Amino acid sequence: MENAMHHVEKLCNILYVLLFGILLIVVMGSMFTWSFRMVWILPIFVALFIIYITKKKRILKEEWCSVLWYIVYGACLVFLIAFSFLCEVAPSWDWGQVLESASEYVLKGTLDAKEYYARYTNNQLCLICMVTLFQWIRFALPDANFVDFQEISIVISCIFVWLSIGMIYLIAKKVWGKRRACIAGMLAAGCLPLYMYAQFLYTDTPGMLLLTIQLYLGICIYKSHRFYRKLWLGILLGIVAGVTYHIKVIPFIVFLAIVIALFLQKERWYQKCILLLMMSLTLGGVIQCIGVYSDQYAEGCFGITDAIKDEWEYPLTHWIMMGLNEKSDGGYMQEDVAYTATFETKKERTEENIRVILARLRCFGAADYIHFIFFDKMPRTWGDSCFAGDDYLFRMPYLPECPLVQIMKWNGTSHSYCLIYTWTYYVILFFGIVLSGLLALGHRGRQDPMMIGRIAMIGIALFQILWECNSRYVITFLPMMILMALDGYFTCKQRLTQAD
Repeated sequence: MENAMHHVEKLCNILYVLLFGILLIVVMGSMFTWSFRMVWILPIFVALFIIYITKKKRILKEEWCSVLWYIVYGACLVFLIAFSFLCEVAPSWDWGQVLESASEYVLKGTLDAKEYYARYTNNQLCLICMVTLFQWIRFALPDANFVDFQEISIVISCIFVWLSIGMIYLIAKKVWGKRRACIAGMLAAGCLPLYMYAQFLYTDTPGMLLLTIQLYLGICIYKSHRFYRKLWLGILLGIVAGVTYHIKVIPFIVFLAIVIALFLQKERWYQKCILLLMMSLTLGGVIQCIGVYSDQYAEGCFGITDAIKDEWEYPLTHWIMMGLNEKSDGGYMQEDVAYTATFETKKERTEENIRVILARLRCFGAADYIHFIFFDKMPRTWGDSCFAGDDYLFRMPYLPECPLVQIMKWNGTSHSYCLIYTWTYYVILFFGIVLSGLLALGHRGRQDPMMIGRIAMIGIALFQILWECNSRYVITFLPMMILMALDGYFTCKQRLTQAD
């Protein structure tokens, strides 16, 4: 049985290398499409990589690592908040809808967009949390208005991103020690797309934090040798995963990856079964409790009844159908949204979506579908070094002439400077991500906690192939990508120099 588990682990690593090897080619192709002059990155990157993996002398003493990290971490919060207010934009897309709806309910006691929340039920809990937050603000500041709500929401969202960066440091410290944790934290603090999304208090920033908490708990379970400690950590993980499921489904992939990795781990079978059973029961209970509470709150306070949901709710098949639309390269398509809305019940919409999905697959054929995935859908999802953050900052900035805005928004006069930085950062990440898989393949029998990360990365890659694709959907996985890239570089250095 142990041999079979090893073969499954090896197959996972092979799939990981294949998927992200292809995605590395996609990333490089997208970068050169933007500007072939970016080819200068390659020799510089190779030179720095060789210097790093062959250098044995430690530049920074371990006792100074914590001091340096806390200075960087404190400055990071200031930069996040300052960046967000300088690049602040008017409410738009789903984030703006939730922000405006919550403000409307708290200030006026009404909710005009019932159909929106009946259609996209995944945003109901987000709305409830936002309403609760604004009610607290209104209690503390009776004269608070929409502007106050938006500004306080920006600060809270920045704190979510900041805490996610802190969790990256803690995860790295747990796996590699203080010195490398300091490197991981500073690399995360320099990740520009995190700053671009920091002002948007929507599902992405809390989802990012929940992802890192799940990963931290999963690694603690993986590395622990005491069964009862594993059990309590597993119950806590089930609670966090249950909350994650209702906030944003994408980071919930990490929980599934942890379950698979624990199943593959060399442990007694009865202990595995008890642990996974307790995690599953806790998860199911939390999902059920939050679901019931959310439905009751939505019906009692917002008037979103089951009848309204049946009239407006979109089935999961809708997003799979959009993911097969050639016109949008598998991304958002208003025509598909309008088409699904023409049917009267959720059952009718589901049946029609399935019919369209099968028709589109038949129209593609095997060869064209593969071409569509690799040449259209993957570039749209992964071929953007800003993860569409520059596009969201382009939408009605309050300070359009601010030099920082001109650098960050996609049509800004100085945006090329931003792209040089983000593309360099992105390529460095992807080389490390692929390297992590290659080195895992060459190490038989390795009990590696970062196996959780590789399985989770396979999950997000496959999810984006199946689902409607959007670069923004990947933003919650940026902490995971940073850690997997560092796993590749750290492991390579350790193998070649036997240094830590």
